[in-house]
Amino acid sequence: MCGIAGILDRQLSDEEFPARLNRMGEAQRHRGPDERGLIFDPDARTGLHCSRLSIVDLVSGSQPISNEDKTIHVVLNGEIYNHRELRRGLEERGHRFRTNSDTEVIVHLYEEKGMDCFVELNGMFGLAILDVPQRKLLLARDRAGMKPLYYAETPSGFVFGSEIKAVLASGLLPQEPDWQALDAFLAVGYVPAPRTCFQSVKSLPQGSFLTLDAKGLRIGPYWRMAFDNSHTPKTEKEYAEELELRLERTVRSHLQADVTVGALVSGGWDSSILVALAARNVSGRLKTFSLTLPDSPDIDESQHQRSVSKHLDSEHYEIEFRPADIPRLISKGIRHLEQPFEGPALLDFQIANLASQHVKVALSGQGADELLAGYPWTVIDPFNRLRRVFPKPLARMMHPLLPDPYSRMLRMLGAPDEAGADIEFFRLFTRSEIGQFLSPDLPLVHADENVFRVDPQVIASCADRLQRRLGYDYTLLMPSIILNYHDKMSMAHSLEVRMPFLDGPLIDFALSMPSNVKLRDGQPKYVLGHLADRLLPPDVARREKRCLQYPLNQYLNGPLKNFTREFLLDSNGSNGLFVRPKLEKQLAGWLTPNDPHLRRPWSLIGLQAWRNEFFAHPGGAAFSNPRMILKCGRSRPGTK
Repeated sequence: MCGIAGILDRQLSDEEFPARLNRMGEAQRHRGPDERGLIFDPDARTGLHCSRLSIVDLVSGSQPISNEDKTIHVVLNGEIYNHRELRRGLEERGHRFRTNSDTEVIVHLYEEKGMDCFVELNGMFGLAILDVPQRKLLLARDRAGMKPLYYAETPSGFVFGSEIKAVLASGLLPQEPDWQALDAFLAVGYVPAPRTCFQSVKSLPQGSFLTLDAKGLRIGPYWRMAFDNSHTPKTEKEYAEELELRLERTVRSHLQADVTVGALVSGGWDSSILVALAARNVSGRLKTFSLTLPDSPDIDESQHQRSVSKHLDSEHYEIEFRPADIPRLISKGIRHLEQPFEGPALLDFQIANLASQHVKVALSGQGADELLAGYPWTVIDPFNRLRRVFPKPLARMMHPLLPDPYSRMLRMLGAPDEAGADIEFFRLFTRSEIGQFLSPDLPLVHADENVFRVDPQVIASCADRLQRRLGYDYTLLMPSIILNYHDKMSMAHSLEVRMPFLDGPLIDFALSMPSNVKLRDGQPKYVLGHLADRLLPPDVARREKRCLQYPLNQYLNGPLKNFTREFLLDSNGSNGLFVRPKLEKQLAGWLTPNDPHLRRPWSLIGLQAWRNEFFAHPGGAAFSNPRMILKCGRSRPGTK
């Protein structure tokens, strides 16, 4: 696991490349504190940098890695789990290796197959290849989007990095907000690729490549999510048996490392099943890590986490998360997350802090919900039947007259199609609501709702509504929120998190499963229940499915109520973003015990924290609005 960066520039002097590359590497040093390396090719006018977290081949796996004649150079952030199989085939065909690292496999695979090499890589990765003879720079990101990769075009070239901070640290582009992206965040709580909240910086989408050469810059998918409904159906027992077989094989591959591998345990099926399979494939006791919520016993999972640990005899560690942690973690978390947050990013930050004190690598159960239908919204709800008969014009006319949740229901009923109904289901603020508290001077460009729609080719592969919902989860929600939080919060602590459910062959198998083995009789992840019954203690196997929860009601309406008001309304927090009297009125309605939408003030805290961190400190860039002059206070700098 590493932080990678690069510059292609036609005007920089030879001396400037190392200095700028080192600044980019320093900006993401937490991703790779063990070692730094760079190369610069004066003919290609391109330099590559790697801040390395040593996991595989600790001695000889330094990056960048090149071929024998120094014409192909590669930097990799991630892990290639099938690198040994690929290496054997390459050696049989005459390639010679100098290291045991997975990165060198990419060098020789590219020599042999060119851009077709990406489809053969099974792993999580953001990578770059410099092909000097072809004067070509290639970037690629794994098919799930587990590892990020950001880029920007500049007046004289191109820059990229594993983090937005690294791209900005190049000094080759302005630091300005993207108002359309911020509008998207206010709409649904996340910003889908390729946009980021920085005007000039883009995010390479999952399963995509970017190539830059004499023909210009081109981006496209090398892999696209597609449900395979052509298989002859099996029995649910056969699906469960094959799933366990494949999952155990995948867990074994994810345990391969030259350092100790642990596991994160939430107390739910996904992580607990992975821990059970890992525990029987490691020598000695597996180290496991959990986060507890002692101030929120109604959603605290420590009982189930400890039950799993006891059942498997793991070496178990816990860390608490309390309301008092939020004020001290917000600046740190947002500095690493780099974009406004709406979900439980700080919980990820806290558990990564714990795990990093004991291991360099940890397994996680992310991906199972998106592939096997684990979220509550995948269950067929009555809105869909009602949508067929309720007059859409009437719903659109009525929704402004009623409060939530009735207004939300009517917006869903009045949506032109199911994709539009999905957007309304997840919506944070309507356009009219945004205008009730945000400064009218902000040049918001209301986002085209098409940015939240699933790729038509993905939709074309769907046989039913559940698959369409899973397509939304996998291509939009998962990379934009879940995987983004997981990567940034873990790498803030130099911790590599591996996600076996998102292994390539396992993804393919999940996409070939019919919907009735994923969701049956209202039971999410039905097929996974067979594995839970066999592998987990009874109290965990039989528990009701719950998403990761964070106690917003208890926090924002309790010990953090005053903090929320002060953070959003005081002189440091209100300049530029909000109209104080209007927001104060909104907060009076939101911060009440019965309000069902505390995601709203929480998302505004995330937005304000992002603005404080990246745009409100002396010497920092101001929001790019010619009608505004920001009177900014100093924000506390984010540190690890």
